[in-house]
Amino acid sequence: MTDLWHGSGLRTTMGASSPHQSVTVHGDEVTCTDFSGFSPDGERPGRLSDECQAALSAISLALADHGLTLDHTRHIAAMIREGQTFSQCQAALNEALAAARPALTLRIVQRFPLPEQRIALSLTATPHE
Repeated sequence: MTDLWHGSGLRTTMGASSPHQSVTVHGDEVTCTDFSGFSPDGERPGRLSDECQAALSAISLALADHGLTLDHTRHIAAMIREGQTFSQCQAALNEALAAARPALTLRIVQRFPLPEQRIALSLTATPHE
């Protein structure tokens, strides 16, 4: 991973698995942006639910680098191509984020950076007070 400093304590960490995902730290807030469910070697899981679970797993690893877990999630945004397919991902999100009970934003998008990509997850996490 590569750390980029932007002054005023803002840091972005680029992940190894996707050139499009990033992790930004500002104070004690960690934002994971545009995580897909692709494997580090570029393979996409066959089922959308598995793709969503893989994205959550990658986010979990990124948060762990900053001493946080998915339980620290305050907001999650799910970008997906077709709204009716979101139910396939919803169970994985509910299971992974039940303890955090974050706000959820669902965005329907026309395309992703990778043509075969079906979902991108972004979230913000902060330590519990």
